Amino acid sequence: MSPGMQVWLAATAAASTALLLRGVGSYRTRIDRSALGDDLLLDRLTHAPSAAQRIARAVLLAAGCGALAAGLTVGGVSEDIPEEFDLQTVLVLDASNSMWARDVEPSRLERQRELAAELALRLPGRLGIVYFAGRGYVLSPLTEDRDAVLMFVQTLDPALVGQGGTSLAEGLRQGLDVLAGGDEAGRRVLVVMTDGEATTEAEEVEAELARAVRMHVPVFTVGLGTPDGARIPVPVLAGDESLESAPAARRRTVQEDGERWLTDPRGEPVLSRLDQSALEEMARATGAMYVPADRDGLDVLIDRLEAEGRRPDPGSGRRASMLLLAAFGLLFAEGYLVRRG
Repeated sequence: MSPGMQVWLAATAAASTALLLRGVGSYRTRIDRSALGDDLLLDRLTHAPSAAQRIARAVLLAAGCGALAAGLTVGGVSEDIPEEFDLQTVLVLDASNSMWARDVEPSRLERQRELAAELALRLPGRLGIVYFAGRGYVLSPLTEDRDAVLMFVQTLDPALVGQGGTSLAEGLRQGLDVLAGGDEAGRRVLVVMTDGEATTEAEEVEAELARAVRMHVPVFTVGLGTPDGARIPVPVLAGDESLESAPAARRRTVQEDGERWLTDPRGEPVLSRLDQSALEEMARATGAMYVPADRDGLDVLIDRLEAEGRRPDPGSGRRASMLLLAAFGLLFAEGYLVRRG
């Protein structure tokens, strides 16, 4: 049903209901008057309104109720925003070593690539790509070139990132910087895919979330991994079997069962877990939502992001205000300006 039809039906229903109730009231009044005595005598004593005045009151009441219902309906109708107000989304992807973990099949890294690629294909508007590990890297500014975006998504690899660690604050900072250079008239959002583990201070993340709130940018989070977690395998690249030329974090490994596993400075295996509560709090702080990194979560996220691209018709607020003002005037006239008797 079109918005115009919704408004017309609401106004008609309200006006018809008002007239019906007024008719019932008038009928009961006539019965009560006949029980009291002679109509002519009552007219002289009570100064009852004329037939024209009663009709005027009924018309004003019906018109006022119709305008009130129309104003409330117009204020609640949303339409797609004009094309120039497009959705602008930056995908902030985790490129830290913990993405090698296999607590989700086939690995966190592969799951992240798959989900990010589907988002790139299904989301409207312009997209940008940011990687983060020990620092943030802008791979693509906001663009409509889906081929370029897909290329950066599919080549995501912790082995290609120069600085180890997990600086979530840096990923947020770079993503917000990309959006700051976009169209402020459009709807801007961040989608952060990560396990939630961060090696940066919490205060830095909070500062970036506060910046997102000031910019009216919701930060949607996608949780990679499981609460139980998993050890982190470190693939050995061709020509790097000794890992002597690898970054320091990748040189801290132990070899078991034919694989190398990341260890901490004490030589203990590193166990990476999903920090779902941290990701939920990030999303909640910016008016967004958290979803798990699975098919159902992706569908929910896409539905919500598509809804982010819809805004009330810019003129609906003005029309609603004028209708409500007219309703007030009509009902005031019916109640106080026309003789009631």
